[in-house]
Amino acid sequence: MNALQKAAMTAGAFGTGGVGSYYGVKAIKDSGTTKIKDLLKNRLLSTKGEQNKDQWTARLTSLRKDSIKKESLTLELQEIKDSSKNKTWESLRDLCASRIEKEYSKEDSIFREVVDYCTFRNKDKLGNKVIVEATETGGNLKNNGQWKKVSDALKDKVGTFSPIITEIQTKLKANQSPDAHALRKWCEEAYETPWINNEESNFQDAQQHCLSSDN
Repeated sequence: MNALQKAAMTAGAFGTGGVGSYYGVKAIKDSGTTKIKDLLKNRLLSTKGEQNKDQWTARLTSLRKDSIKKESLTLELQEIKDSSKNKTWESLRDLCASRIEKEYSKEDSIFREVVDYCTFRNKDKLGNKVIVEATETGGNLKNNGQWKKVSDALKDKVGTFSPIITEIQTKLKANQSPDAHALRKWCEEAYETPWINNEESNFQDAQQHCLSSDN
């Protein structure tokens, strides 16, 4: 299980949808179509030429950085994960191109790998205001930095929020041991979660609370 799957399964990390929501299974389980490409449709990166090259490169980097053990991947993906094999983003793209023609099974590791490494992630759809700011050397949020601004903004907001944002706001505002990193940690996980659609609750939360307010 990789870091993304762990994040999806952590209680409260991405609401109550769990892995089903993470893979978008709830939205497609009643479909009569069988091919993976027919189910995932516009969630898939293009497999034509150099289209979506930046995203393919990012998926390759993610695959190689993920803490998932190589042995828990299919053999084809093991080869690509192993940097000594000199595989490229094109290798990942071409593997995905063949896999999306296969029949869908929600229990199938091939489908899970397609969702993890062949689709857009939320950050790809959130635009150029995604926050990529590092913390200070000591681990604190930067004074006047983007993460501090959005965290302070959420602390001061009044309204009705999703359960996870309400939980994060509570952590930020706690009188004893407030967690200044609560929003940052959630947003960074949300950025890397496979995109389902713009109406999905976590995407909307990220759109409202995880983007830079700087012009």
